[in-house]
Amino acid sequence: MVEGIYTNAASLSALERWQQTISQNLASANVAGFKKSSFAIETDQKKTTEYSPDGVSAARHSGGIPCRTSSVNFAPGDMKATGKNTDFAVDGPGFFQIQNSDGKNLYTRDGEFHINQDNTLVTKEGLPVLGDGGPITVNPEQGELVVAKDGSISQGGNLLGRLNLYDFADPDQLTRVEGGFFEPPEGANPQALDQVSITQGAIESSNVAPMSELVNLIAVSRAYEAAQRSVTSHDDLISKAINSLGATA
Repeated sequence: MVEGIYTNAASLSALERWQQTISQNLASANVAGFKKSSFAIETDQKKTTEYSPDGVSAARHSGGIPCRTSSVNFAPGDMKATGKNTDFAVDGPGFFQIQNSDGKNLYTRDGEFHINQDNTLVTKEGLPVLGDGGPITVNPEQGELVVAKDGSISQGGNLLGRLNLYDFADPDQLTRVEGGFFEPPEGANPQALDQVSITQGAIESSNVAPMSELVNLIAVSRAYEAAQRSVTSHDDLISKAINSLGATA
């Protein structure tokens, strides 16, 4: 009976984390390029992927202590036309390379960029976007910024450089950092892609399906309530056993 309380307590903890993951996905559903977090519950008997019915039942009835694991789902989102010449969507694999304030390179699928007061192409957070020659600087007097499908950057017919895309041998090793960026582990070498496809005047939407997330949130809430009832039931049984033993003595 005590083991049942421990198992269900661990289930409650895993389900709380699962609920937080869903909430984060919902909150970022409208963020360009956002990649949702996936969640899995693993026991000594079975591992189930996010939001499957077995995932909920495994958290309650597997007979083992559930362990929670999370990962990033890198499936592409839908492409949304914006008409802005500083918006770029990646069609296929690859990440834009960004430089943060301490000079470290970060990576993102969010191509909602802007031109700052220094005429540099930057993210919404003001971090410079890197091309093959470093930060991309434009001259407003030379005409409109044009980025071709292959990432070639030109202005007024003059070639400025190339907007590179990078990929990793194992994207699952990337860590999500503040601002919606991804940071590779130490020693990981990003590979510049030779074949890229970039659409100017569009952004990639997040890959979050809000309706599915809401359905999953309800399922997890019900599983949480069931685990709570199970803890209460085990506690009642223990109380009855103690009272019975005490009365016999």
